[in-house]
Amino acid sequence: MVSAGSLSGIFTTLEGEAEGRGGNINLTTGSLFLTNGGIVNAGTFSRGDGGSITIDARDRILIDGISTTGFASGVFSAVNPTAVGNGGNINLTTDSLFLNRGGISSSSLGQGKAGDININSGSTTLNNQGFIAAATNSGDGGNINLTVDDLLLLRHGSGISTTAGTAQSGGDGGNINIDSRFIVAIPQENSDITANAFTGTGGKVEINSQGIFGIESRTKLTEKSDITASSEQGVSGVININAPDTSSIQNSFTELPPVIDTNALIANSCISRGTKRQENSFTITGSGALTTNRPGLLVSIYTTGEVRGVETTSSPWKKGDPIIEPTGLYRLNNGQLLLSQECSN
Repeated sequence: MVSAGSLSGIFTTLEGEAEGRGGNINLTTGSLFLTNGGIVNAGTFSRGDGGSITIDARDRILIDGISTTGFASGVFSAVNPTAVGNGGNINLTTDSLFLNRGGISSSSLGQGKAGDININSGSTTLNNQGFIAAATNSGDGGNINLTVDDLLLLRHGSGISTTAGTAQSGGDGGNINIDSRFIVAIPQENSDITANAFTGTGGKVEINSQGIFGIESRTKLTEKSDITASSEQGVSGVININAPDTSSIQNSFTELPPVIDTNALIANSCISRGTKRQENSFTITGSGALTTNRPGLLVSIYTTGEVRGVETTSSPWKKGDPIIEPTGLYRLNNGQLLLSQECSN
């Protein structure tokens, strides 16, 4: 566990007049918690590449919080603004990855390319501007390869990005490859998956999923949750999404049905089959011009019952009365389906 008030954690750095590559960090643990500014960092302030970071946390990785000095908790391989070099690679393996107001980043804020980020998890959640980023000021963005066995969830302005040219300069956007059973975001919360560039070419976004909900592919960023591979002044990238059409389900995120008034439900009603007292009935008398002696043909000898309402009682159901569970699904005269039970009498 790494938890502290300001910039404490595990570090390897290349500083001063030194040249070369920053040291690597290899960490194996059951669980890793980074809170209140706690970080794992392999960076360079000099001329050289950032080191790589490999973390194998069997149960979970939790990154939560911003320290009192304003620094986010997270796992970082960074080439700092005054340095020259490429960001190191970050490799994470865990059953549960949760990022809240912190993130994972391989970046070059000086001159150079971002490193790659490779994550394998059972589930991954990004919340409250949590981020996974392989971004650069002027070089090419790194690649992000994310494999999630179950759910990838993005909430409240979170993002996955391989953006290049954040200083409004060159560099191509990196590639994003996501293989997740489900990907879920909320349209109005502006959580994005982006492989963008400024003057260079946008990156490639490749997504394989059984269902994508609340986030859509668009040509440029909007105030909603977007998937983009655009370039401000260059050529846009490519977005390939291999997933079933979930547009009808996504619409339900913005147009939820009204809340049911449980006080208006009748808990002890039942379904009564049609009797001779009813004015109308429908009876199957044949098999649609097919002979009854046709081999293998079974003809029903039963009439089709009709659903009718129950007479109003003098004691309507009220809170506290027993609730009788339904025993079947019935279709009313207007076509509406109703869960109820068949009357005993």
